[in-house]
Amino acid sequence: MAKLASQEYRLIPVVDLEPHPENPHRGDVDVIGDSIDENGFYGAVLVQRSRMRIIAGEHRWQGAQARGLAEVPCVLLDVDDERAKKILLADNRTAALGYEDPDALAALLASLDDDLAGTGYSDDDLADLTRLAVVPDLDDVVEMLGEPTRQDGWVPVRFRAPRPVNAAWSEAVSGREPAQVLAELLGVEWQWDGEEAA
Repeated sequence: MAKLASQEYRLIPVVDLEPHPENPHRGDVDVIGDSIDENGFYGAVLVQRSRMRIIAGEHRWQGAQARGLAEVPCVLLDVDDERAKKILLADNRTAALGYEDPDALAALLASLDDDLAGTGYSDDDLADLTRLAVVPDLDDVVEMLGEPTRQDGWVPVRFRAPRPVNAAWSEAVSGREPAQVLAELLGVEWQWDGEEAA
C-alpha cells in the first residue's frame, strides 16, 4: 500500500547540506544555473534529515551555490541510509526512463517566441527537432547516393541517438528490428553482426 514518507519542508542554508557520496548521476550545473538566473530557484531539494545529506537535487543545490543563494527550500525525509540510497536511485532512474515526445517538444519550444533562455535548449536543438520531424524522400536519397550494388560492400554503422529520437524510431518501426527497417529504407541488405550477407 502506498504511503507518504515522513517529511518536513524548510529553508536550509546551502552550507548545511552535503551531497550524497555515492550519487552516480552527473548533472550540467551551468545549464541549471542558467535556469536559476532566468526562472529563479523553484522546487525543493530532498534531504536525509539525520545526515543533512542530499538524496535528490544535488545539481540544483550546486547551481544555487554557484549563483550565490544562501539557502534553498528542502524536504527533510526521516529515512535511514538504505532507504536514502533507494530514493536516490529511484529518483535518478525514473527521470532517465522518461523521454520527450519530439513533436510535442518542438511545438512547445517554438511557442516561446524565440526566447529559449533558461530552458536548457538552444535554437540549434529546436532546428534539429524540426529537421527530425521531416521524413526524407527516399527517391532523393537514392538520387544523392546512387543505387546500391553488391560491390559497395558492408559498412558497419553505429551511432548513439538521443532518447527522444530513439523512442520515435522505435515507435515508427512497430516491433520490427530497427536495423532491418533502416536497411530497407536505405535500399541495402541487412544482417545481424557476424552473419554473412545473403
